[in-house]
Amino acid sequence: MMLHAIYIIDGETGLSIIEYRDYPQSKEFGDFFQVINDIMDDIRSNIQENRALSNFSRILMIDKFSIIIHYYHPAKILLCCLSDVDDIKEKILSVLDTLGRRFWQKHSMDIDKFLQTNKKEIFNSFIIEIEMLTRDGRIAENRPKLIVSDSTLEKLLKMEIISEEDLSIANICRGSLSPLQISEKTNIPHEKVAEILKKLKKIDIIKSPLAEIAN
Repeated sequence: MMLHAIYIIDGETGLSIIEYRDYPQSKEFGDFFQVINDIMDDIRSNIQENRALSNFSRILMIDKFSIIIHYYHPAKILLCCLSDVDDIKEKILSVLDTLGRRFWQKHSMDIDKFLQTNKKEIFNSFIIEIEMLTRDGRIAENRPKLIVSDSTLEKLLKMEIISEEDLSIANICRGSLSPLQISEKTNIPHEKVAEILKKLKKIDIIKSPLAEIAN
């Protein structure tokens, strides 16, 4: 589970500034760019009508993927991410906001040059920032891990705090599988797995370790 693509796009012209991708072009990329185009239309409409713009975000789920768009207003850029559906959205949004801030701090004087020449080479070093900040795309991985003993699980089952189905899911949570992979392994619908994991996390049976984001 990981972030498959991050694009940084000029919010006024729609020109792509940076493309960080490890996933081949596919149907999901078509949907990805359609969402970006729709948001670009909204931005242009707001500009034409002299409406004030501020930071905003959009999240869309398509099959096994999430499309997450964050508009960073100070730089007037869109930060666009294609990720696995189970990746933690709040973590991705935090990463995109941090990337927007860092990009503006580092390249605020370079955007006009890019718009005049369409040369992206000046931004190449920022790819390294993306790789570091996203932990090579794995910053938002959601791999639940069991944090209680097997004997505790059995006691909770006898007390009817958890069900047999809850127990079967908990026993698979060893920190190596995402909710979608757990669903595929158990043949339990993804939505049901997500519901059970939410319950198990609430009663402190599992946790989802997260990497910290640097400012």
